[in-house]
This record gives sequence, structure tokens and C-alpha cells, in this order.
Amino acid sequence: MSAQVWIDGLFAGSVYALVALALAIVFQPTRVMNFAQGEPVVLGAATSYQVVALWHWGWPAALAATLVLGAVMGLLSERMIMLPVRLSGSRYAWIIATLAAAMIFQALFILRYFDVDSLRPTALAPGHLEVLGQRLAWQQLLTIAVALAVMAGYDLFLRRTAYGRAIRAASHDADAAVVMGIPVRRIVLLSFVIAAVICAFAGVLAAPILFIGPASGLMFTIKGFTAAVIGGVGSPRGALAGGLIVGLLDAVVRNLAGATTGDFVAFGLLALILVAFPSGLFGKPMEAH
Repeated sequence: MSAQVWIDGLFAGSVYALVALALAIVFQPTRVMNFAQGEPVVLGAATSYQVVALWHWGWPAALAATLVLGAVMGLLSERMIMLPVRLSGSRYAWIIATLAAAMIFQALFILRYFDVDSLRPTALAPGHLEVLGQRLAWQQLLTIAVALAVMAGYDLFLRRTAYGRAIRAASHDADAAVVMGIPVRRIVLLSFVIAAVICAFAGVLAAPILFIGPASGLMFTIKGFTAAVIGGVGSPRGALAGGLIVGLLDAVVRNLAGATTGDFVAFGLLALILVAFPSGLFGKPMEAH
């Protein structure tokens, strides 16, 4: 088995880890698993494809547009999901709300890019690096480095900043956090925005290499959810570990036995880990629920 298979697995795993981290960011203060979290990945791919491949405005414009549109999608997602959850009073309303948001965003992407199979711009970091006879794409190495930096940065943000401590307090007990003067609703809104922006940039990094179509959001949600559960929902380190496990396992099994088998093994591993570790590899016991 060539080293390229392992690099491909680390690259895909880095993208899944960023989606898993975004799911954890939203889950911490809301206890809502956002099944529309894969749609910002498509947004990032669509923005870079539109700006770079069609309009030829260059990558600086694409990155700026991705930041703005990702934040807007985060704001819209929070309204579309949390408002019905608050008004309904049902503990299961988030399931319908997140799926509805995913279907709405997916329909918009399909309407805009109905004649496009793959939203694939030119690489942000073109070229290859020769290592021991292996050609490693700079785009893949950049994605892996960005994923590691984002994970480390968010972990430090949670532990070292006042807003990070407020997020942890809201995650532990939202009612007590409100009594202590913590603006929980503002934290929830910020969480949706941060998660959407992270996923949008994951789409920008992945689009030149991975297949991302207008309707690919749910696939990234499923892979990110699998990574989040394996690593432990709510844990940035768990998101990274789970994403790399899913990506590497998927790449290796696909190389040996085909695409369908890769998905089967990944979900089989998810079932085994949930039996052995209900909270995931790095999750806390209360997150097993």
C-alpha cells in the first residue's frame, strides 16, 4: 500500500475532523446535533468555485466571500433551528429543524448549480512535494496543517479565554449560566457562526481534491457525525482523533476492498466504539446521552 493512500486518508480525515469540531461547537451550548452542518462545506466549495473558477477574481476574494457567507449561513441556521426548538418545547424538535434547514440549503445549492457535477476550483496551494518518490499535493498538506491549527486554537480558546469559559459554563448548565449573567443566547448564536465558518473553510480546502457536489452536504454531515461520536461529542481532541480514524480507515479499506466496504467498516467501527465507549474515546460521561 502506497504512502499516497495514507496521505489521502489524513487529508479526508482532516476535513471530517473540522466538520466534527463544528458539530461539537454547536452541541456544547445547545445540546443540539446540527444535521445541517455539512451544508456550509458545500457553501465553501460553491463560493470558491464561483469566485475562482467562473469569475476569475482570485483566492483572496474567494476567502473573503467565504468568511462573510459562512457567517451569514451561521446566523440563518441559528434562527431556522433554535427558534422552532424554543417555541415548540419538544425535546425532539431539533431533529426536524436541523433536517429541514439541511434540505432548504441543499435545494438552494441544487437550484443554483443544477448543471454542475463537482464544485471544483483550482487549488489554493497548487503543486506537489516529492518525498521518497511520492508526490504529495501541497493542498493536502495545507488542509492537514489547518485542521491541526484550528483544533489547537479552539482548544486554547475554550480553556484560556473568558468567552471560552462562558461556553463551557453554558454547556454544563445553561440555566445556572443565565443566573450568573452569562449571555447564553449570544453564545449560542456565536457558536453557530463559528461552526459554519469553520465548515465553509473546510469546503474551500477540500473542493479542489474531494468530490463536492451541490447535494453533498449530508454526506459530510454523516462522516463528521461519525467522527464526532467516535472521538467523543464536545471534545475538540476527540473530533480530531475521530476524523483521522474515519478518514484513514475509509481510505485504506477503499483501496483494498472498494468504496462501499469503506463505508461499512467505518459505521461498523462506530457501533463497536459506542458499545465499548458510550461517550466516545475522549468524551465525558454526560455526553453519552
